[in-house]
Amino acid sequence: MKVGFIGAGKIGTGLGILLSHSTIKISGYLSRSVNSSLNAASLTDSTAFSKYEDIIIASDVIIISTKDDCIKSIVEEILKHKSTINNKIFVHLSGSISIDVLKPLKEYGHTMIMHPVQTCPSIEAAVSLLPESYFTIEGDDIAINAGINIVKAIGAKPIVIDGINKPLYHAACVMASNYLVTLVKTANELLKASGFSIEKYPDLILPLINGTLKNINEKGCDASLSGPIARCDIETVKKHVENIKDGDILKLYKAMGNATIKFFKDSSDEKTAELEEIFNE
Repeated sequence: MKVGFIGAGKIGTGLGILLSHSTIKISGYLSRSVNSSLNAASLTDSTAFSKYEDIIIASDVIIISTKDDCIKSIVEEILKHKSTINNKIFVHLSGSISIDVLKPLKEYGHTMIMHPVQTCPSIEAAVSLLPESYFTIEGDDIAINAGINIVKAIGAKPIVIDGINKPLYHAACVMASNYLVTLVKTANELLKASGFSIEKYPDLILPLINGTLKNINEKGCDASLSGPIARCDIETVKKHVENIKDGDILKLYKAMGNATIKFFKDSSDEKTAELEEIFNE
């Protein structure tokens, strides 16, 4: 199986590097940025292509590894080379875009989504993190079999899905990854405001976060909640609210408090009702 990438970004390049060390051959990269395709090709010992026709001919599987809003236009570009696309497998890596965007190609070959459930802010992060990640795979049988082989080739875990609500699925991934970064940044801002030397100890809360993730992994969310809301410690929550002076952070604190009550507490309980009142003031 020979895999080509249209797009030479962080995930596409990282995935290509991992596959280049497996039994799967990388044909090469095509990118709007010549430097990006040259770099990715160099890292994977493959070819930097300049024409769609050439990368399609050289590949059995063509992975579109670009920004989401470019996928449709790339499909349109691929369709200009109909004589070369028969029986090829076309893939995109987006978690939010439906497989329907590849539908025009289905007449000629096979289509699939292969979404890595992972955050990859750099090529190095992709190489490090993708092998320990899940990939959700959606498509026709031939494409799915190829996708499973690709995912397993890098040591990752494939999950075949069908008919799920993709925007909700992707929103869940955003909540778990992107908004966790925002929460950590917010916590650091509160530490600064408290007078704590966050510059000297920037990793103060990382062991706390890692401990929480470890508990969730081992016990699940319901058994992992601790702190003032779990204990219905009203006075502590009041002190938090009184001392958070940044209006936006206070709104976030209250919103998270309300969400915590919704998921973990009995709203008919008198103390829980008092906590809700504080969060809704």
